[in-house]
Amino acid sequence: MTDQENENRAGTENEETCTAQAGEAERCEAAQDEEIKKLTAELEKQADEIKKLKEEVARARADYFNLRTRMERDRESNAKLAAEQAVKEMLPVFENLERIAAAINDPESGMAKGMAMVIRQFSDGLCKLGLEFIPTEGAFDPALHEAISMEPVDDESKDGHIIGAVSRGYKLAGRVLKAPQVRVGKYNG
Repeated sequence: MTDQENENRAGTENEETCTAQAGEAERCEAAQDEEIKKLTAELEKQADEIKKLKEEVARARADYFNLRTRMERDRESNAKLAAEQAVKEMLPVFENLERIAAAINDPESGMAKGMAMVIRQFSDGLCKLGLEFIPTEGAFDPALHEAISMEPVDDESKDGHIIGAVSRGYKLAGRVLKAPQVRVGKYNG
């Protein structure tokens, strides 16, 4: 074999080797591209999962906050309802004590003083539960008072005003439990 042939053969072998190496490099690149695509898809899948989990956590937090708020509101409502029931049950007893005290003839007797003390203590206890006494002086307010009679008055300034109370009235938490029964003046001028 001549030198020329040896060189041609070596060149051909180099070309074949390069071609083989180029094919191998292309296969490596293709495999790497495929692996990158798989990893990118997995990364996107994980990112979607993280996003879903964050949304679930946010919803769970909101649900917890709403539940806690509702429970506090229900607890307050139940406490008000319990106080209202207790006050409603005690009001007749309180009013009867006042009637008994009014029936005692001697206001300086020990019985009258003792009853006044018990009534004041009872009244303080009811007020601590939130009871308010509705005033029975001044202008008549149909939202607060119950007019049981209209009586003629000579003074024009007393027209539409309360001139006397027959029974007391009470409010609890801004709501009228029992309207006071009052007599209202009517000017006949």
